[in-house]
Amino acid sequence: MPTTDAAARHSAPGQLAGYLFQPERALFHLATGGSGTVVGIETLDDVSVLDGKGRIIREQDKHYTSDRIPLADRSKEFWNSLSIWLAAIDSGEVDDLEKAEFHLVTNKIVSTGLAHEIIKLQKFSLDSDWRKFVKKLRAAGINPPKGLISIVQSVLRHSDDTLITFAKRIRVTDGGLGSSGESLRETIADALLLNASDADDVLKGLLGWIHDTTLLLIRQRKPAWFSREDFAERYRRELFAHGDRQFFRETAAAEIPVTDEERARYRQNLFVKQLLWLGLSEGDEQLIEAIDDVYRSVSETVRLTKKGVVTPKDFQAFDDRLVIKWKSLRRAYAPKPMPVDEKALQKVGETVLNHAMEHREKLAGQETQEWYLTRGAFHKLADEPRLGWHPDYEKKCNQVVE
Repeated sequence: MPTTDAAARHSAPGQLAGYLFQPERALFHLATGGSGTVVGIETLDDVSVLDGKGRIIREQDKHYTSDRIPLADRSKEFWNSLSIWLAAIDSGEVDDLEKAEFHLVTNKIVSTGLAHEIIKLQKFSLDSDWRKFVKKLRAAGINPPKGLISIVQSVLRHSDDTLITFAKRIRVTDGGLGSSGESLRETIADALLLNASDADDVLKGLLGWIHDTTLLLIRQRKPAWFSREDFAERYRRELFAHGDRQFFRETAAAEIPVTDEERARYRQNLFVKQLLWLGLSEGDEQLIEAIDDVYRSVSETVRLTKKGVVTPKDFQAFDDRLVIKWKSLRRAYAPKPMPVDEKALQKVGETVLNHAMEHREKLAGQETQEWYLTRGAFHKLADEPRLGWHPDYEKKCNQVVE
């Protein structure tokens, strides 16, 4: 295992975080862009955005995992970004500066220096303010570190007027402005009108699609461009898949407590008598669990129906399938001829009951997670009674009625 010092010197984790930062930023632009927007990863820039009106965003993403000052005045990240953008302007690659924006984005909070100055100036400023900024830029470029000399010179060889016009098109977004992480995902979720309960799964699916598609295209030596229309299609499919998988969320059993008073209300119900006919005692754990399952099942049925995510017809179909399951269990475990001894009859009924309690039925096409939903429904059906556990349950039910 590598030492802590060796791991700290290794730059791969930081580089990986930077690469994963780009799909997150691309997702933001796809979610907030208008019709006709296309977003690229590692095409014209780290992230590039073209809209239907010919406007362009070239974005440099700087993700930091260390404690060093982000976008510092004499950092390579800051000067290299300026140099790359100015080269694109000089070459004519950016042919209309009025339709271009240059985004410098970092996950850290920028609180000092030239990058912080841009954050302040991009809100409201005068030409004189930008002239002061360029003066500070030139001062920061005096006697640069050896590795930055050519990069700084490529920037500062431009005239003040050119640098002012260019600087006005720069937008700095830092951690304080919601550039990454949870804050950015909340912005994306709001733009997509996602419910809080759905957002995490849907956004993970969309990020996975961007990441996997980018990797596929790069491996095929094709540019990784994403159209707003393709994104909308993937978004619809993620919503559909999520809805199919999480059409509803059942309340955990522990969140539906059952009091002794509530249990007492069910003591005279027919489903309880059906369990007593199998030889269970009034205080048997299985009988008390059955009462709890019925209470929770009733509570959850009401909640899901009122919420509108499951209809009464869905519950009716749910019950119908349970009756079919019960019939199947009866045929499988009831011997022919049926024994006449009461203990043997109880044993047959107990076997059918136990196998039924091991079953979890789908509801509205979705797998259920909580046992009480199916078990409680079985007992509610025994209360009607549409089914029974003891082989002679019909005869015993008639005696109760009489």
